[in-house]
Amino acid sequence: MRSALNHSSGLSMLEIVIAAAIVAIAFIPLLSTLQYGNKATVKINNFGKAAKLAQGLIEECKHIPFSLYKQDYLALGKDEWFDVNPLYYPKTTDSIAAFKTELKSLKWDADLKIVKDGEQIREVWIKVHASWEEGDGTTKLKPRELRLANAIRNTDVD
Repeated sequence: MRSALNHSSGLSMLEIVIAAAIVAIAFIPLLSTLQYGNKATVKINNFGKAAKLAQGLIEECKHIPFSLYKQDYLALGKDEWFDVNPLYYPKTTDSIAAFKTELKSLKWDADLKIVKDGEQIREVWIKVHASWEEGDGTTKLKPRELRLANAIRNTDVD
C-alpha cells in the first residue's frame, strides 16, 4: 500500500516537451492548408471581380442605341475589331480603374466588331480580355486570363 502512494503521478519535463513537439508537427500541415486556401480565395476573388466588370461593360454597351454605333463605327470593314468607346461604359470605367489600383498588373482590353447588312447594323460583337499576374511579385506565377464576348442583335433589321 505504501509503495502505491510513493509513486509519482505527475508529468516530467521531457514528456511535456515531447507532447509539445508532436502537437507542433501535427499543426504544420494544417497551417500550410490554410495558407493554400487563402491564396486560392484571392485568385477566385480576382477572377470573379474581373468577370463581373467584363459583364458590366457588356451590359452597359447593350443600352447604347444602334444609331450611335452606326455614327461611330459604320465605316469599319468586315471582321475588323476596334476599341470600344469608353463613353459607352462610364460606370464600369470607374470600377475598372479602382480594380487596377488593387491589382497592379491588370491589363484590360475591350473591342467591338460591327456585323452589317448593307448599311444596317445587324449585330455588335463586344469582347473583353483581361489578364493579370497573381501574387506579391516575389515569385513568377502563371498569368491569369479572362475572355468574355457577347453579341448584341439589332432586332429592327429582321
